[in-house]
Amino acid sequence: MKADLTALDDSYLRWEQEGVSPFFPIVESNQANTVTIEPHGELTMFGSCDYLGLSQRPELKRAAIEAIERFGTNTYASQLICGHTRIHHSVEEKLRKMSGGRAAIMFPSGMSASAGSVSALAGPEDVVINDRLSHSSLFMGSRLSGAEVRTFPHNSTKRLETLLKQTGDKRRRVIVVDGLYSADGDYAPLDRIVELAEAYDAKVVVDEAHSFGSIGPSGLGVAEHFGVLDKIDVLVGTMSKTLGSIGGFVLTHDWFERQLRYMSASYTSSRGSAPAVAGATLASLDLLERQGDELRARLVANTEKLTAALREAGLDLINTRSHIVPVLVGDEDRTVSVAKWLMGQGLIVAPFVYPHVPAGSGRLRVGVSSRHTQDELDHLVGALTEAKTKFGF
Repeated sequence: MKADLTALDDSYLRWEQEGVSPFFPIVESNQANTVTIEPHGELTMFGSCDYLGLSQRPELKRAAIEAIERFGTNTYASQLICGHTRIHHSVEEKLRKMSGGRAAIMFPSGMSASAGSVSALAGPEDVVINDRLSHSSLFMGSRLSGAEVRTFPHNSTKRLETLLKQTGDKRRRVIVVDGLYSADGDYAPLDRIVELAEAYDAKVVVDEAHSFGSIGPSGLGVAEHFGVLDKIDVLVGTMSKTLGSIGGFVLTHDWFERQLRYMSASYTSSRGSAPAVAGATLASLDLLERQGDELRARLVANTEKLTAALREAGLDLINTRSHIVPVLVGDEDRTVSVAKWLMGQGLIVAPFVYPHVPAGSGRLRVGVSSRHTQDELDHLVGALTEAKTKFGF
């Protein structure tokens, strides 16, 4: 691993020295789908996770400002000691209502929500079984729990069942998956995973970071899409994607919510989200209740148009079935060079290379938004089609 990390450091340094690194651009302004990044000027954003375009809505901006005026810029100290604001409480109550009565707890980040919930749910007498492509925060929580950590090949329910059979001596078995995978754009087969969990008396943790608000009849994620929401023990979400704010949350049973609130280090030992963040989040949840169906319909339409055009152009989109559209390039150097070239064409996408994806599977991760216009979609398709010929992927 040390050799790999050394090679990784050398690669990033070399990309910087060669002037092809697209990483850490400095954003001067952000309006609608347009960001200004020097020296490229105005670029159309296709690299974000703002899937419904809510981060730019005036309702969220006003709510954030009003929260600052009422409560200031921070939350004093640990929520366990000094509490949280009425707005934070309202966010949790809104999430409880939207999810049909599940207990809700708001964390300062999606990372802390994932790591904190898994580490609190399992212990040294248990086993945590992760999909190999689960988010790094889930693996972090798995290791922090002190439980045995096992993995299964991506979406292989056959191997998952084998592991469940092999670990019958454990006090508790915990299956941990993403609902929507952020680098491939595909879903976890939660219908089958829930069947296995029931058959082998296992708990299920689902990270719906990229799907809460944007997937499912009511926008509650992939678990709702498959009709198994009531059978998920712990649902982790984030405000920093579809909700257009920042932070994380957990929806779960009442008993586990109390355990998290009093015992999870990533909650008790971390200051709560800023009042402005809670204000923006509450406004976002209100918008989803009123306009969610319409916004999700636009997102689906934009995604279908884009994926159809890119596939027709011969681009490999792996197995995506969502608004996360990975364009497979392969070689890391080529992936980085294409991303940098696209900035010169007025577009910004997210280059994913090792170690964030397996070596040799570099891709351009396109994040579709309900705000994207047909002209913007056409611009992206044209540029990627040209890049395919120019860079040979």
